[in-house]
Amino acid sequence: MKVAVVGPSRLPIAPPFGGGLEVFVHRLVTALRHRGVSVDLFAARGSVGHHEPLEFPGVDWTGFESLARDDAYPPGGVESETQAYLRVREYLEASDYDLIHNNSTHPSMLMLDPHQAPPLLTTLHVPPQPNMQQTVDTLGPANGRFAAVSHFTARQWNLPRPADVIHNGVDTEQWRPGPGGDGAVWFGRITREKAPHLAIDACRRLGLPLTLIGRSAEPAYFEREIRPRLGPDIRWMGVRSPQEIAATVGRADVALVTPQWDEPFGLVTIEALSCATPVAAFSRGGVTEVLQDTPDHLAIPDDVDDLARAVRAALKQPRSQARAIAVERFDLQIMLRHYMELFEGVLAR
Repeated sequence: MKVAVVGPSRLPIAPPFGGGLEVFVHRLVTALRHRGVSVDLFAARGSVGHHEPLEFPGVDWTGFESLARDDAYPPGGVESETQAYLRVREYLEASDYDLIHNNSTHPSMLMLDPHQAPPLLTTLHVPPQPNMQQTVDTLGPANGRFAAVSHFTARQWNLPRPADVIHNGVDTEQWRPGPGGDGAVWFGRITREKAPHLAIDACRRLGLPLTLIGRSAEPAYFEREIRPRLGPDIRWMGVRSPQEIAATVGRADVALVTPQWDEPFGLVTIEALSCATPVAAFSRGGVTEVLQDTPDHLAIPDDVDDLARAVRAALKQPRSQARAIAVERFDLQIMLRHYMELFEGVLAR
């Protein structure tokens, strides 16, 4: 089988990874290649193992650092990204791939000519984006097949046919169980929508030390809400390799997940569980789905007092039980098997 995987265009598919979508694409492409599938990856400049002649330019905030946000572009960024997508689309329409697996959040890939291009499967990693939803509404079944990373995300979209739900997976051999003992941990992109400041406030109320790991994706938010809260009990490690993150998470007693938006899935949740680290989280979006087996670990969104209660509950969970949830429900090989079955189903139609 020969597959074209179209990744996101903003950030490279390479360690230390900009976010969960980049991690997902890397894990899937690596697993497919190990399975013997021929994969060409179309991704942003700086990616590892991608098709360089048609790479996306990525987002460069040089000269505009104070304005940097993951949901915005520097001057000229939108235009250059759109042109790159058009080049990739033209290439794919004339290609001999068996299947195109689209993981981008740009509507251009949904406009592939179904009479020229190979069959298209799009995985929905985000809530409905107006330009993407409009394209789906306009083209209908010509958009190809859809998968979604959670039942929550699948329900949000208006699609010509129901999406196949395939939960994200974690490499449980990389994210190994740890001993705990080092207080709490929060890891991910440091942005307003991820709200680590609320994790800090909850841990301070409990007298629990907290380690933050991740890139400052919104400098203004970081300087306003995070830096003033740092202290002897709250430390920020900055950007770390996946191996360093896994080791640190494994040494934590509990992980906090604090979205202030409807998280489509919440990859950090299953990464923490794989490290045998219980998770306390706001009950929003796909995170609620992931933690369905431990409802007392879910807190009322934005409620710091209830988050502190959820942390106390999570601290009582046996670490072996947390690990078992990751292995039994979210192991990477489970995800790979489901995608291989879906690929074959798309090709059989």
